[in-house]
Amino acid sequence: FKLFGDTVTFMASGFFHRIAPTFYYTHYHGKHYMWDNEDLDNIVHSRIQGLLSWEKTKTTLRVALDRISNYTYFGLKYEIDENYNRLNNEVNVRQSGSAISLLTAQLCQDFKLGPLNWENVITYQKSSAEDVLPVPQLNIYTNLYLRFKIAKVLKCDLGADVRYFTKYYAPDYAPGIGQYAVQESENRVEIGNYPLLNVYANFHLKHTRFFVMMSHVNAGSGNKQYFYTPH
Repeated sequence: FKLFGDTVTFMASGFFHRIAPTFYYTHYHGKHYMWDNEDLDNIVHSRIQGLLSWEKTKTTLRVALDRISNYTYFGLKYEIDENYNRLNNEVNVRQSGSAISLLTAQLCQDFKLGPLNWENVITYQKSSAEDVLPVPQLNIYTNLYLRFKIAKVLKCDLGADVRYFTKYYAPDYAPGIGQYAVQESENRVEIGNYPLLNVYANFHLKHTRFFVMMSHVNAGSGNKQYFYTPH
């Protein structure tokens, strides 16, 4: 439809899935862990989603509501000694007894002023069961750069991007099965609340692309909260 003389697009979508848990949730025989779960129920996952896009202002808004019954996941529990060694590692297959709701609202907003470009993605999420399906409440990505040409043939982007998400109990890595699992230990670890800054230079010459980047340029401040996973 038309709004202020420009086209605005609205799209709605959704799905309904009823699937059996994957093989490694039902059967696993390894060196450190072993289980056979014949009584797992089917996972029922539905989603309703709306997408609003306004080309004139380079704005996209997405709102989605997921509802998951019999959500199946791995749970990880262990102890840490004084030397930070993991002891008594336990990995178990879990299936949520109640339905979980997940609300997602995402705003994509781009700006352009001459050679200056600024791209932004802001995502809000809320899980009704943070101990089963943990998500950061706020996730931000922003990218600011200059775009220009040298000698009318070499395209250049010079800029910086930042990634940030609020603290949450992120899934921990379970080396014994090579999978991520929900933290169930008493000494759970929160990660997040740390901006990760990269600077870069991208170049494009005809059919050739090359770039230079320095990641995490804000390192060295003494803050060790930049990990994406616990420990």
